[in-house]
Amino acid sequence: MHPEGTPKRASWPYVENRSYLWEWLFFVPLAAYFLWQVLYYLIVEVLRRQRLLRDPEVMTSYRELSKKAKKANNIWWRLSGLLGDQNRLLMFILLQAIFTVATTALTVPIFLSYKLHLLYQILKVSASVWNGGNFLLEVMPRQVILKEKKKSVMQTVPQQQHETPLKDSSMETGNAY
Repeated sequence: MHPEGTPKRASWPYVENRSYLWEWLFFVPLAAYFLWQVLYYLIVEVLRRQRLLRDPEVMTSYRELSKKAKKANNIWWRLSGLLGDQNRLLMFILLQAIFTVATTALTVPIFLSYKLHLLYQILKVSASVWNGGNFLLEVMPRQVILKEKKKSVMQTVPQQQHETPLKDSSMETGNAY
């Protein structure tokens, strides 16, 4: 990271020309994204549509995300309904495209600026640590508690089933064990 114009600064012709950066860090990834999005839509929503209609348990990214957004009644659910319920899939695709363009547009400034790149790395690591810690300290204990409750319920149900027939059979025959 030596200043421009000093002999110690490494020269990289493709980096010095900003048009290459926008081409390879913005437009080429967006072209790949849009190709993937079109293929995904054609395969999942057109070619496999009948299979999805027959089996509502099959999860697609749209089904999973919309189910969670509807349950949370968050901003994404409200935004996806702007054009009505029948167009939620279209709005989901549009919102995802806007998000992709916005985040991809940050790649060139981050690539060119050491400070922005450092800030991005700090935010990325912080988010990972926060989400991992949140999972370990909030989600996992709830899962363990639910598992223990299910286990205790499952243990009490068989005991009640065994106790009831034994009492009934001993009363019918008059025998006490």
